Amino acid sequence: MCYSISMRITALEQQAHSPERVNLYLDGIFALGISAELMLKLDLHLDQEISDADLEQLKSEEARQQAVERAINYLSFRPRSQAEVRRYLRKKETPPEIIEAVLERLGRLDYVNDRAFASFWVENREQFNPRGSQALRNELRLKGVEREIIDEAVSDEHDEELALRAGRKKARSLLQTPEMDYAKFRNRLGGFLARRGFSYELTARVVRTLWQESKEEGNPDA
Repeated sequence: MCYSISMRITALEQQAHSPERVNLYLDGIFALGISAELMLKLDLHLDQEISDADLEQLKSEEARQQAVERAINYLSFRPRSQAEVRRYLRKKETPPEIIEAVLERLGRLDYVNDRAFASFWVENREQFNPRGSQALRNELRLKGVEREIIDEAVSDEHDEELALRAGRKKARSLLQTPEMDYAKFRNRLGGFLARRGFSYELTARVVRTLWQESKEEGNPDA
């Protein structure tokens, strides 16, 4: 016959260096540290009786809460795809069942949303580091985003505009190089644009356009 040993909460002390966490004591002995949020959520209080099963459940809840906080901190630097968060928690040796519970909770809170992430990624690239549609698709695929979502977020409609934006700054830099002729300009700028995922045909057209622009602006080497 199995008997459940009952213990009593004798102290709930705020941690000195982590005010958001609490040390829980059972029958005068330190049992574990938990988040203050979890303490309030479970309505833990002095003199409350805790069984072995209750203690195991509390440890499980605390492990899940720590994983949620770890994931939220990871998300605080920039939006992440669901796959990125999953990989991050795996690296932190989080048990698979806790990872899935955390992702479900973050999804409900809309902290992890692959459609929103894909839109953010595309808009951020367009604004700060223009890339071709193929490069964007590859980047999102590496982030673990599903193909259907990638197809919704990425279009090649603005590739030429983005290639011109990406190429102009590089072209100005190249044209400062002594003895820069068209062959060198084409090879260097073409390579630059190709590495950013723009097609060969588009790259060739943009290179010719930017070379012509430099001639019209009176660049002596063009």
